[in-house]
Amino acid sequence: MQYNEYFANTSSRPGKEPSFDGFITVELSDRPIRYHIQPLFACNIGSQECHTMALAACRIACNCTDAIRGKMGVNRLQRALTSPCLNRLQTLHSLFDLHVLANPSVKARFCYLPTVPNLIDGVITSDRTMELAVLMTIGQEDIRVNLKFRYIGSRWMCVFADLG
Repeated sequence: MQYNEYFANTSSRPGKEPSFDGFITVELSDRPIRYHIQPLFACNIGSQECHTMALAACRIACNCTDAIRGKMGVNRLQRALTSPCLNRLQTLHSLFDLHVLANPSVKARFCYLPTVPNLIDGVITSDRTMELAVLMTIGQEDIRVNLKFRYIGSRWMCVFADLG
């Protein structure tokens, strides 16, 4: 069997779940932000909930970035993040503060300009878990914020936030 024949029908495999695609608008971006959320299995999450989660992920990613840069307090994210996630974010803020003190050029690149989201890409891993990556820029620097949401009680809570 030839290499091309082996991969010929993998893109249209049967049982592939449809993705949720759309656009959201935010203040700091000059154009709508595209999102793509792909479920890994048949689930009860619909297009409206995916649109709402893309908007929430964008807001939380921008706020987490601002909290780490010291533009707002980490405790303002209490309603959206779990307690362990808030503690990790506070630790990251402290480490970033120390790094900025030692490297003033980093402060000039990351601390003054606004965060501008560009793309949101996500995966629904279970009925109660969703992972989203928000790609954004701060000036000329590209930033990726990875967020993991879990349905706790009656709402989606961010249980993991990582910037890089």
